[in-house]
Amino acid sequence: MGDKERNKIIRFALLLASFLCLLLFVFLTFFAWQNFFSQKPKEWKEWKESDVSYMLPEKKNILFLSSYDTSSPLFSSELEGMESIINQSNIHLDTINMDFQHFGHDKDIEAIYTFVQTRLENREKPYDGVLVGDDRALEFVLEKQGELFPDIPIIFFSINNQELAKNAAKNPKCSGYYSPSYLKDTLSLATSLQMGADTIMVLYDNTYWGNQAKEEFFSLQRSFSSYRFAGLNFSQMKKEDFLEAIEKLDEKSIVLYISTTLDEDGNYYPGNQAMKMVLSRANVPVYSYVMLDNVKGFLAGRAPDIKQMAKDASLLMLDVLSGKKDVEKTAEEEDSPGKLTVDNRVLSAYHLSKARLPKNIVLEDTPQQWMMRYARYLFIAAFPLMAVCMIAIYFLMSRLHSQKVMQDLEEKNENLLLAKDDLEHKLSYDLLTELLNRQTALARLTDYIGDSKDYSCVLVDIDNLKELNESRGYDTGDLYLVAVANRLRRFEKDHGVILSRYGGDEFMIIFPRKCLQEDSPELAEILSIFRRAITVGEETVYMNASGGVASSIGGESPRTIVMYAGLAMSFAKRKGKNRLVFYSEELRYKKEKISQILKIVENAIQENSFYMVYQPQVDCKTRKVVGFESLMRIRNEDCSPDQFIPVAESYGYIAKLGKIAVEQVIRQLAKWKEEGHALCPISINFSSYQIYDDDFVEYLFYQLDRYEIPHEYVVLEITEGILFEESKQTKKIFNRLVEAGIQLHLDDFGTGYSSFSYLPYIPLNTVKMDKSLIDHFLPNNGDVIRNLIDIVHDLGKVVIVEGVEDEWQYEKLLEYQCDIIQGYLFGGPLQAGEIP
Repeated sequence: MGDKERNKIIRFALLLASFLCLLLFVFLTFFAWQNFFSQKPKEWKEWKESDVSYMLPEKKNILFLSSYDTSSPLFSSELEGMESIINQSNIHLDTINMDFQHFGHDKDIEAIYTFVQTRLENREKPYDGVLVGDDRALEFVLEKQGELFPDIPIIFFSINNQELAKNAAKNPKCSGYYSPSYLKDTLSLATSLQMGADTIMVLYDNTYWGNQAKEEFFSLQRSFSSYRFAGLNFSQMKKEDFLEAIEKLDEKSIVLYISTTLDEDGNYYPGNQAMKMVLSRANVPVYSYVMLDNVKGFLAGRAPDIKQMAKDASLLMLDVLSGKKDVEKTAEEEDSPGKLTVDNRVLSAYHLSKARLPKNIVLEDTPQQWMMRYARYLFIAAFPLMAVCMIAIYFLMSRLHSQKVMQDLEEKNENLLLAKDDLEHKLSYDLLTELLNRQTALARLTDYIGDSKDYSCVLVDIDNLKELNESRGYDTGDLYLVAVANRLRRFEKDHGVILSRYGGDEFMIIFPRKCLQEDSPELAEILSIFRRAITVGEETVYMNASGGVASSIGGESPRTIVMYAGLAMSFAKRKGKNRLVFYSEELRYKKEKISQILKIVENAIQENSFYMVYQPQVDCKTRKVVGFESLMRIRNEDCSPDQFIPVAESYGYIAKLGKIAVEQVIRQLAKWKEEGHALCPISINFSSYQIYDDDFVEYLFYQLDRYEIPHEYVVLEITEGILFEESKQTKKIFNRLVEAGIQLHLDDFGTGYSSFSYLPYIPLNTVKMDKSLIDHFLPNNGDVIRNLIDIVHDLGKVVIVEGVEDEWQYEKLLEYQCDIIQGYLFGGPLQAGEIP
């Protein structure tokens, strides 16, 4: 299915879906409207909740004594709970609000007593029962029972003092319910949430409830012995002094609110106002002795269900009046409807961990609760919103589709062509100086020189460029390199030389038709190019350079001349820098070094001192090991592969080393197989010099058959040099290997022009990108890597990237659809016994 058809189907689907959403919205809205206005009152949800009650045969009168005033939300809850039972049971309810919060002095108590006595005396018919809410009211009733209610059943509820409830229940006419304290649970929760606190501070006053709860608070000090218990008594402080003290409390303090309704001057503050006054000034979480629904801001506390307590007491009174229960035989019971509640909004505001909350805690004001509360409305409202969005997307897609389809195709085609040209250029030229890079220059060296017998190579290394970068920054070093490159281009035009940036601070200059002498003026001109100062900002930078010169003497290959120039350059460095040195007999010690390495290689072959290490190759998506690259080492010799491999290639030992590697790798595979390990493909480096080893292929097949290893577990990595060996012999060997199931990987891809141009003719299934390519392009020009990976994938080949050392490199390569990663991020070379 093409993009055009797919876009058309999507737009049609959007239009159809938007119509369906609008249709559903209309239907649901109509249904909800009809349902709301068609329900009879008896079907209303708020009336369906019927409490367990029954009708008394004759009307009874009950008096309710409340400790609170009529404006208190606690009284409203008490009254609502009682009326939900009593109004259905042929009972008349009277209430007296004694308001002990305002009137708690002895003269006030006496006035209340007189009022109640007068009320009772003026009644034609005495009350049949008394309901009592809260501790202070119960104390009053017990004190005045003999005078006011001698033979009337008394049912109490919402009593926090268990001892008071038990003493009351000993009275033959009294029974009811008490509510256990949750203060200890609240403090345990607070200490779990604020683990850095060392003090528990209580806010209280000298009211009845304040003193009662304060005494309970300080009685718990032994249970929290690691904390300092302290308190702020509002009744002994000015209002502003009290609030300033609250503001100074820090995270070292756990703050518990009990009551702050009465200050030092005798001013009374209603409960809600007192709570809000404290919460508005506190800089730390505040816990509450009692959590009320109409006051938000406390972190945690007990939220009692006063309404349910009143219902339970009313039902007990109903049972007593109906004769179902005898008040004298009914003991007091625990009645604790409610919950230990935590306010999620406050918890989040103070960045406290939910993980420390106990399992039985009720978490209020959570997003889930909000969603559940308004889910029905959000569900209906979502349909028109989705319809509008889909219609908008439909029109947007319709408008953009006709404009962008052809434009995108043209841009992609043009970008692909430009990317290909740009990639080929970047693979051949140094990014900074725009000179030929090392790989391209070496690959074209023979073409540049042609059949000339007289030619010279000058390798120049900038002295102390590293120190310049470290002292003045890499930008300064880059500016100097660019200035040198520009001067060398002018030298190139004047003298017909070939230039390349041979390394980070090295340049190669080839004179294809001239043998330089020590007094050649061109050499002095080259040194002056590097010595000439450059200006960076307000600073002048002076640098020097050291170089080596080598000329063709009698039949040496161009690469040999380059090697000689490199040896001479190293000698110039050792002699004190800032000079050019010709390759001569003085450099024989270099050959002696080569001879030493050659001796090490020969001894290692005779003494069987070579061994293999294995570097893991990891699947980019799963991060699982999918293969290994085998690397050769010499036991007990400080001689790296970079030293002995070139010597082995130069002196004809590379074929022997290749067979040693094959035998050891296949033998190790057989060992792992015998031990029951799952096998992964292992790659073996295959040098261009091995192309002419006629029996290599036969030897490889022999070892595979000998150890009974399937061919797919052996991979040959072709070095870049083999790309220059396009011949019948090369094709014959590669075709034979591929037909036998041996995989071929191209190593060091992207380090030279020829890697790209010769890629199609080799029967490869995997291409390995060189570390230098990743280091150069990935940080600032990742599109080059992305395009290169895409081109390789378009050729139907797998991409391995080596030299990955950092997580950010891995993340980018994963984004670019790289297949396999190799590098120290996932592990360096390991001996077989070290591989888990």
